[in-house]
Amino acid sequence: MKKHIFRKRRKKLRFMRLFCAVIPALAAFLLYLLLPLFPGLTETLFSGVIFRIIGVPLGFVFSLLPFSLTEVLAVLALPVVIFILIFFIRRMLGSKNRFRTAANAGLKVIRVVSAVMLIYMLLHGVNFYRRPASELMGLDTSKKPAELLQSLCIDLAKKASSEREILKEDENGNAVLSQSITKTLSMSDDGYKVLAKRYPFLWGSVSRAKPVQLSHWWSYTGITGMYFPFLCEANVNIDQPDFTIPVTAAHELAHTRGFAREDECNFFAVLSCFNNPSPDYRYSGSYMAYVYCSNSLYSYDTDMWAAAASFLSDGVKRDIERQGEYWKQFEGKVKQAAEKVNDKFIESQGVDDGVFSYNRVVELLLAYYEKEGLPE
Repeated sequence: MKKHIFRKRRKKLRFMRLFCAVIPALAAFLLYLLLPLFPGLTETLFSGVIFRIIGVPLGFVFSLLPFSLTEVLAVLALPVVIFILIFFIRRMLGSKNRFRTAANAGLKVIRVVSAVMLIYMLLHGVNFYRRPASELMGLDTSKKPAELLQSLCIDLAKKASSEREILKEDENGNAVLSQSITKTLSMSDDGYKVLAKRYPFLWGSVSRAKPVQLSHWWSYTGITGMYFPFLCEANVNIDQPDFTIPVTAAHELAHTRGFAREDECNFFAVLSCFNNPSPDYRYSGSYMAYVYCSNSLYSYDTDMWAAAASFLSDGVKRDIERQGEYWKQFEGKVKQAAEKVNDKFIESQGVDDGVFSYNRVVELLLAYYEKEGLPE
C-alpha cells in the first residue's frame, strides 16, 4: 500500500515538474496567438515597457564589448553540444537507472527550450505585432502614382551622387569607408540620436553594431547582418562592399529599438543614415534607398526607370555593379538554403510574404517622401 502511494506521489511530482518546465513555452505560445489581435496593447505594454525594461539594459551592457559575442557563441556552439552529448552518454553508461537519467536530462532540455521561447518572445517576437511604423509616424502607405516613385528615384539618385563626391575610392573606383571599420560601426547610433528627438520610440541604448570576423564565410548565406535578440546585439557582415556596411549597421540597430519587421528596419535604417553626420552613412542610406526604389520602378516601367537612372553619377553606377559582382560569387545551395530558412522564419512571425517583406520599404519611403520630402 505504501509503495503504491509512493509511486503515485512520485508520478504526480514528475508531472508537476514537467508542467512547470513548459509554463514559459505555454506563455510564449499564448503571446504568439493573442498579441496580433491587440497591436495597441502590444505597443504600449510589451514593446513600450517590458521590452525596454529587459532589452535596454541588456543591450547597453553587451554593446560595451568591442567584439561580437554572438559570433563567439556561434563558434563555441558545436564543441559545447558535442561535449554535452559525450557527458550524457557517459552518464547513461554509468547509470543504474538509465530511464530516470534520460528522463532527468530530457526535463532539463525542456526547461531550457521553454525558457528560450519565452525570452525570445519578450525580446523580439512581440515586436512583430506592435503598431506599424506608418501609424506611429502618421504616414499614408496607400498606393501611390508611378510618377511619385520616379520623382523619389530621381531625388535619391541626386542625393546619392552628391554624397558620394566626397568619399574615398579604391583602385577600382568604388566607394570605401573614410574611417576604420571599428570607428564606422561606433557611429551607427548617431543618426538615431537625431531621429529620437522627433520620434521618441526610436530611442535605445545600443550605441554600435559589432563586426563579424568570419564575415567572408558568412556571405555564403547571403546575410548582411543579424540581430541576436538574446543579447540585444547587432552584428554586421564586414566583408560586403564598404558602401553597404553603414546602412546594414543602421538596420540591425533598428531591431535593438524594438522593431522586428524587416521593411520597417530598412526604412528606419535609411532615415537614420540620412540624419547621420558621417558622409559614409548618408551615402550608404541614399544608395540603398535608391536601389530599392529603382528596382520597384524598373518592374513597373523601364523607360521611367531609365530616365531616373540618368541622374546617377558614374561612381554610384560603379558601386551598383560592384555590389552585384560581390554577391554573385556566393551564389549556391548554401545561400538558397539560408534564404529558405529565413523566409520560413519571417512567415512564422505572421509576415505572409516572408523575405519579400524587405522590399516593402518602398511603400514607407514613398509615404515619407510625400509627407516630408528628402532631408537636405
